[in-house]
Amino acid sequence: MKIRSILGLFVPVALLALALSLGSILLLRLFFVATLVSFTGFLWAFLNIRNLNLRTGKPPEHLQVGNSFQREVVLENTGKFTRLWLKLLDNTDLPGKRDSTMVTIPGKSSQTWRTELTCRQRGRYHLGPTTITSTDPFGIFQKERILGQKQDVTVYPATIDLPLFRFTSFSDFGYGSGYQSISRISPNASSVREYASGDSLHHIHWRSTARTGALMVKMFDADRSHNASKTAWILLDMNQASHAGQDEENSEEYAVTIAASVVRKYLQGGMRVGLIATDDKRTFIPVERGEEQLWTVMESLALMKTGPQATLSEVVAEHLDSFRDNPLVIAVATSVSETLLEAIHQMRNRVDSVVVVLLDITSFGGKQAFENVSRSLTWLGARVYTIRKDEEIARALDSRTTHIHPLTV
Repeated sequence: MKIRSILGLFVPVALLALALSLGSILLLRLFFVATLVSFTGFLWAFLNIRNLNLRTGKPPEHLQVGNSFQREVVLENTGKFTRLWLKLLDNTDLPGKRDSTMVTIPGKSSQTWRTELTCRQRGRYHLGPTTITSTDPFGIFQKERILGQKQDVTVYPATIDLPLFRFTSFSDFGYGSGYQSISRISPNASSVREYASGDSLHHIHWRSTARTGALMVKMFDADRSHNASKTAWILLDMNQASHAGQDEENSEEYAVTIAASVVRKYLQGGMRVGLIATDDKRTFIPVERGEEQLWTVMESLALMKTGPQATLSEVVAEHLDSFRDNPLVIAVATSVSETLLEAIHQMRNRVDSVVVVLLDITSFGGKQAFENVSRSLTWLGARVYTIRKDEEIARALDSRTTHIHPLTV
């Protein structure tokens, strides 16, 4: 019971005691007035909240971080008399402000309240129920009533369009001497590019090297008789030790957003996509295609939390037999991801290509533990994209960053 309610009961009792002890007619009259006010206020608060029904609209089925939606609450007065000054508070654990409003509803009518909500963080939350508070005109007594049902809502991670991030066979990148067999490469060289660590010395084009002054290697057309990979695995590092940052601007959220964006792009491209993660549940979602698979993966990413134990090499070793049909593997990790190099090495002879999206942990406030991670990954044959905090993700994942030069003969 609130202080005002206690005072509303205490004051009449105190006035009566004083009136009887002092024999004061004035205090006795004040007692009757205070008693009448308290009784009227209590009765008001009690009756004002009766004969009320509440309906709420259904939230959107697919909400993502950054989306806003309107929630509708309809309060109906089934009684004959007007309900005055009712306070409505919609209970929700969705991050952000909790809105409230005051309504007055005539008899046999309803009032609609609409509030704007913004999805700020991925996860599962609830909307409602609604708390209705009735207060008497004197502000002494309050009566609360909870109406409506709790509605669960899942906020999926944000996705970003990646128009320049190609989902393609490794051979199209011009790398991969350690990945593709000789039968996969056409004997015809079509262009040259600068030498990168891991390229075969047999592919050096000496005439272009002499002309440009830089070591140049031949690029060969992929053998189009062999279909490009139709399967993609997303390997997501969610080990606690691999991430840094605070609030919403942390490497964990960046990694989930990137994984969700890549999954959406590949599935919309008609590929079969699966997910392997080092989160607290060691998530494994087998490859499938279609809309249903998209939201299955998105739900898993929405609820995913970092875990303290699983490493990339461990989860890859557990699921090595799943890498069939020469899949494309996209690893989303950080520059301090433990056993990342080992995981890439494990997949070396089992997959068509490996692309690593590497988050620079120092830009998130973390400490770099390993040197030349990107160079080591490239040496193993992986295509590497490095992303820093506040960098535009779509621009960072631009496949055109590999510079190709026409072949000079």
